Amino acid sequence: MLVALEGSSPTIRGENNRKYYVWNAYCETVFQDSRKYEPGPAAISMGGSMINIRKMANDACEFIGQYTGDVFLIGWSRGAAACIQTALDLFRKQQGSSEKTIIKAMFLFDAVDQDTSTSDFLNFIPGNVGTVYHAIATHKSWLDRRLFPTCGRTWDPGVKMNARNFNTSHGGIAGADAKLGDAGSKTWMWDNLKNEGVI
Repeated sequence: MLVALEGSSPTIRGENNRKYYVWNAYCETVFQDSRKYEPGPAAISMGGSMINIRKMANDACEFIGQYTGDVFLIGWSRGAAACIQTALDLFRKQQGSSEKTIIKAMFLFDAVDQDTSTSDFLNFIPGNVGTVYHAIATHKSWLDRRLFPTCGRTWDPGVKMNARNFNTSHGGIAGADAKLGDAGSKTWMWDNLKNEGVI
């Protein structure tokens, strides 16, 4: 199955960014009968927001619980942070249980933990994740690096991490910056999606 968690949007309520890479992967996946798309959070999202990291992760975990088989997560920005939150939630839920949900792979476009809906430190990826592909945007201003710091930079020793830097903006990494472009992030991520059998 594929759970696609969308990135930040400039609107107050959040939106479906149905033109960028998370949506593209959702449309192209081979898992047409077991896929879920979650809209992105609002420009400023907190605990009371209609869409935020906590609610996205809750929805993802509920959906995953309805299926068996390989689990794949893809996300951009706070949607990518919600992928990490989902992994943490599943990891905690299964402590002491004989049944384990393993996330075969996560595909992250510049994960950003810029949200007060969760108290978790989303820089750590737990050991129930097999492989992570993380496209990291490096063309950020001094202010952007502080307001939108990339998370998901530490992981359990059993996780296979594949991180790659791309000289584009936070939006560009997922196809949302026409001026800078994506610096090759889609080609790299699509190669990984194909190799993992997701598309």
